[in-house]
Amino acid sequence: MKNDSLVTMMFDNVLLQTEEYFPSYVYRLMQFANFMGASHFLDLLKMSSARQIGETLPRWAVVLATQNYSDENFTQIVDNNLLGQYWRSFIEESELDQFVAQQRSMRATGRVLFNAEKILLPFQSIKLCPACFDESVQAYGVGVWNAQHQSATSFVCHKHRQVLLQRPVSQFNGFEFSQSFFDRGAYVTPNITLFHRWLDFETQRIYELGVEAHREEVKLHKSVFMESSFYSHKPCLTSMKLNKQWRLSLSKYLAILYPHMKNEAERISSNTGLQASAIMRVESSVHPLLYLLFKFFYLYEFKP
Repeated sequence: MKNDSLVTMMFDNVLLQTEEYFPSYVYRLMQFANFMGASHFLDLLKMSSARQIGETLPRWAVVLATQNYSDENFTQIVDNNLLGQYWRSFIEESELDQFVAQQRSMRATGRVLFNAEKILLPFQSIKLCPACFDESVQAYGVGVWNAQHQSATSFVCHKHRQVLLQRPVSQFNGFEFSQSFFDRGAYVTPNITLFHRWLDFETQRIYELGVEAHREEVKLHKSVFMESSFYSHKPCLTSMKLNKQWRLSLSKYLAILYPHMKNEAERISSNTGLQASAIMRVESSVHPLLYLLFKFFYLYEFKP
């Protein structure tokens, strides 16, 4: 059988569902093609191997969607299957278009979409609602991982009002050992605090407002963050106080959200890429997790 025929057979038999998380779909494709090794599978689909899953818009996803779907479907995949409705409001469309063009032309250097993404990626988890999973089995004959559940600040399935089970992305080595992904017993129930629920509420607001409305809100908030009594571009006592408080708060936030990375939280919080000035810069994109954590800090914890 020719390679093109084999790829067509895979896509005809394993359909991407409307709300399915795109990495989990690739795991399902691998499960269907379990007669071949991981490297052969990736070569067949002309995909580069992912070192870790959980990146916002990795090259392999852009290449796979570009080669096998139309431009209109590519946009839908970004929004529905790669959480675009969650993160697109944190970046300008022109910057996103340039990033996608670089990935498609293979001129990219492996740079991630958001500057802080590589720093924060080890903290992330894959999430699962057992009730949604069971419903997808009944509806499609297969279990589907819901894409909206995978945002860094989602912790509850609002359809079933259940806390999402979690599994650290560090447990996955790219698309190797694909069967391990579907081991529901490896997903655990985390302890959810009011802090988690505040972040989850803000996440729901992002989806409800829509990309354009929330993008304008982000710009407004970043301008407010920059008011002079709160921050100065020049080294001064105000800026030093802000950065010190923010570093301590960020360490605390990460330890609460990702207890499996508690020992790393303090070290990571000192990284220059996570400084207040990088988050507050009006003209640049900001990682959604950092933005929401800083918003909480600004509203409830900063002491001038």
